[in-house]
Amino acid sequence: MDEVDFRMNIEHAARYLDFNSDSWEIFHEIEYQKVLKIEKNRLSSLIDDVEEGIAVRVINDSKVGFAYTTDPDSIISACEMAVKISRVSEDRLSDFPEGGAAMVDGIFSEKVVETIKQPEWLYETGKRMTAIADEEKVNLTEGVIELSASKTRILNSTGTEVEKEETAVSVFVECVSESGSAYDVAYSRDLDLDVENVVRNSSLFSKQTDEKIDSGEYNVVFSPLAVHQLLNYALYPAFFADNVLKGRSMLKDKLGEKIFSDISIIDDGTADSLLMSSPFDDEGVESRRSYIIKDGVLEGFINDWKSSIELNGEPTGNGIRIERNSFPATSATNMILEIEEESEYDSAIYVHSLTGAHTSNPVSGDFSLQCSNLLFNGKPVKPVMISGNVYDLLKKAEYGGKEKIQVENTYTGWIEFSDVRIRS
Repeated sequence: MDEVDFRMNIEHAARYLDFNSDSWEIFHEIEYQKVLKIEKNRLSSLIDDVEEGIAVRVINDSKVGFAYTTDPDSIISACEMAVKISRVSEDRLSDFPEGGAAMVDGIFSEKVVETIKQPEWLYETGKRMTAIADEEKVNLTEGVIELSASKTRILNSTGTEVEKEETAVSVFVECVSESGSAYDVAYSRDLDLDVENVVRNSSLFSKQTDEKIDSGEYNVVFSPLAVHQLLNYALYPAFFADNVLKGRSMLKDKLGEKIFSDISIIDDGTADSLLMSSPFDDEGVESRRSYIIKDGVLEGFINDWKSSIELNGEPTGNGIRIERNSFPATSATNMILEIEEESEYDSAIYVHSLTGAHTSNPVSGDFSLQCSNLLFNGKPVKPVMISGNVYDLLKKAEYGGKEKIQVENTYTGWIEFSDVRIRS
């Protein structure tokens, strides 16, 4: 469907919804993907994909109806279904937001769009990755390079009409050596990924030994990957206003209190070039920069539109659709971690990745994890266990690395924690 026909369909749908609902919202997104896969040190497949979806929400008598379609020609049918569902829905909302758009640079790259059309860069990069694996004498058992370009539009009955284009590039590499395996990842908005570093990291941490370290208290350094794995499951949900409202956050009554060491955590959907940056969230609310933790003190929470109403507060631009066919819900954009920086760390256990982070308790913050792919004083050692509570651990955060990298929605350097109890 061309742009003119699509806009006519949208206008037709808007007129229908004006007559059949109190309030309405249309969310449309189309995404073009090109994916190169590597298996056993060989380029295995190149996949093209186009995904498109239209989500419709309507409000009648404060009851919310929702419907979804992947066919732009079926938008009126989706509107009709959403109206029907609104008559019996138990979900409540008074209105949709008056949206806006922040100025955000660096989220769209013409180079990525051209590479999706002409994938020579993908082939060259894939071959370079396998050559590095051969040089490191490891088997690159699985590799994925994914490029995407998307266009998103949101309009609603309050007059919101916003649109954005964005690109993303990601790399995943898993290497297997004679003694073990490890993986690493990288994300960007452009073709500037350091794929050599990703492969060499995977290779380095795959080379494990039988050397054990004694149980006890050590200084422990988490890589950016390990920081994300732990905090994404054990901590971030406690920052979501809907969890605070439902009593599922340990931080409910701690605003203004110092709860961590001198670390700051900022949710910033406006940071230039970062992976989760956007002019607006998936409800059309303008993105913003929100201090959650400032020098260890709890400053506030993040919310979607619905929870901002329930809290009588301002929306923070964190209404995110995990899938196109899902309701928006509170989620993080770019969680930026700031702490006193050092160029290097002293004697410590370096943890590249964690196993079992998804089993962490997001309400209490308790965790029990295997620390995989370790270095102690620069040498590989056997995995160890670490158990505890994320709130206690962050009271022991001392330093961070100067170079920050993005792992999904976390932007951080390595972080050193003091006196951490480990079990060998």
